[in-house]
Amino acid sequence: MSDYRPVDATTRVEIEQLIAEMLYRLDHNRADTTWELYTEDGVSVGPMGDMDREAMKAWGAKRVRRTDIVGRHFIGGIRLVRDGDEVEGTVQYLTFRDTNEPQTQPASVGEFRERYRKVDGQWRFARREIVPVFGGGAAAAHAARLAGREGSAQ
Repeated sequence: MSDYRPVDATTRVEIEQLIAEMLYRLDHNRADTTWELYTEDGVSVGPMGDMDREAMKAWGAKRVRRTDIVGRHFIGGIRLVRDGDEVEGTVQYLTFRDTNEPQTQPASVGEFRERYRKVDGQWRFARREIVPVFGGGAAAAHAARLAGREGSAQ
């Protein structure tokens, strides 16, 4: 494992708290505040499209009005690797949504590929890529629903 550059325990806990806070906000109708967890130049890439902080703010404001969609994220296998002043992370995820049929199967399974940077003493997302491995069709349909294009699968 030539690229294994572990982070210290404090850094790991702080970054895991950042990830947990992001998912809590997404799952508890606070998507309109997720942009706050990114660096000024932070970006999110994935089924919802490529978004900078301003686009995330607009998406979150729209998403928080969709109270008819309930979702939950479960994560594991968090791998963090030091990369200079930043940390690179891979996080395995399962997403469940009440719009999925059947609801007891994950709507999406994949990984978050992330970069974290410390700003003013706090770890923030510098980049977050959402990569569905299984359930990409369900992720695309969900993105279309949120964009107001019901039935389109991007």
